[in-house]
Amino acid sequence: MRKLTGLVIILLMLSLPLAVACFNPGDRYAVEVVLNKPGVRYNPDARVLSILTVGDRTFLMRVWDDDKGPHVRVEIPQKRETGAYWSYSGALVLTEGNLSGLAKLGWIGTSMVKNGSSVNVFKKGNVTLKISFPKKECSSDSDCATGGCSGEICAPKWEAEKIASPCVYAKWYDCLKLTSCGCVNGTCSWKPNPAFEKCLKEHGVDPGKVIRAGRMRVEATGPNPEELEKALKEFFSVVGINCTRLSLVSGSSEGPAYSPEDVNASKVVKAALSELLRDGAVKGLSDRDIEEISAIANWGDAGWNSRIGWYETMNGTHAWIPYDESKDPQLVRCGGTSGTGNASTGWVGPPVQSNGSSSGSIGPGTGELNPGSGVNVTPVNQAAESYEPKTNAGGVKTICGPASILGIAVLVGMIRRRR
Repeated sequence: MRKLTGLVIILLMLSLPLAVACFNPGDRYAVEVVLNKPGVRYNPDARVLSILTVGDRTFLMRVWDDDKGPHVRVEIPQKRETGAYWSYSGALVLTEGNLSGLAKLGWIGTSMVKNGSSVNVFKKGNVTLKISFPKKECSSDSDCATGGCSGEICAPKWEAEKIASPCVYAKWYDCLKLTSCGCVNGTCSWKPNPAFEKCLKEHGVDPGKVIRAGRMRVEATGPNPEELEKALKEFFSVVGINCTRLSLVSGSSEGPAYSPEDVNASKVVKAALSELLRDGAVKGLSDRDIEEISAIANWGDAGWNSRIGWYETMNGTHAWIPYDESKDPQLVRCGGTSGTGNASTGWVGPPVQSNGSSSGSIGPGTGELNPGSGVNVTPVNQAAESYEPKTNAGGVKTICGPASILGIAVLVGMIRRRR
């Protein structure tokens, strides 16, 4: 049995590099184009500069050729800064009222939509909060309807009529009279309010199981834990959530030298392709191709899943589109916790000081919201999306490391027991 356990651990260790290799934090700030359209070719003898200048800004540029065709990648340069980090996954409702309240306190908000997903960025001073909502399934209340035997399920209209549920009336269904089914943050949900949540709790029902309210992810960064914690408490008090515990991580973060929202990706990609065509590094690419590619380019269109190329569309034609929007794409889906978390945020992790005074974790922390403090809270504890630093007897925050480290520790224990 011990031999089998050891073999399993070794196999897990060997698989770790494959999972880590799936992620490149720089993809969030890059655009990669595969020039795989028939007739387009790469000239290896041409001189290609690694720095692209567009206006008063510089970008990294890399050109290479493989069996897929010529690749062109432009990327916003990254810089490393020390600071503090916090993250949270769960439900959160942003209304016009609390957005107005945040503005009065000096918070500046911007929003964008990419591939159906909504990203809202709030800034105040040196603190930045990025709130990412999932792809929308509704845009108005009329897109939602009730389903199930007792009308207890709120879902998209095109799905509601297909939903079947046991015809057993539960007492908590009476609470539905206190709310309505509608579109909340792009998700069909029973609309949250204090009376409805109170009624559910009185019937022993977790509001988070009934109120979907649009699952989202919050990532917050600041120059130091003190300033970040103060800003977070202010932000969540305005949106109706009392943050009773904030597990912040101090460390260094690697991010773009320019904010992606302030840099036009289409303009940068167009400049790169035009320069390569002019210098003879790429041949067979037409001006129309360049226009079509640059028109759809957004920061984040990079890596295996999202790179732009000449792919077959859903209707059978070919066009310049991101790979994940093509017909039958073979997408790479990688698991893991620290690899996923770090890759999605660019977070490097705090330095571990010799005197033990640093919060010695290697991944982002997880914020915990008090479940009883507001109607918008759905506590989440999923390893795939969050990391909760544990505190040891010495008061230093620690966290489990990569699978290889864990495996070695277990194997050492097994060897000692055998002796």
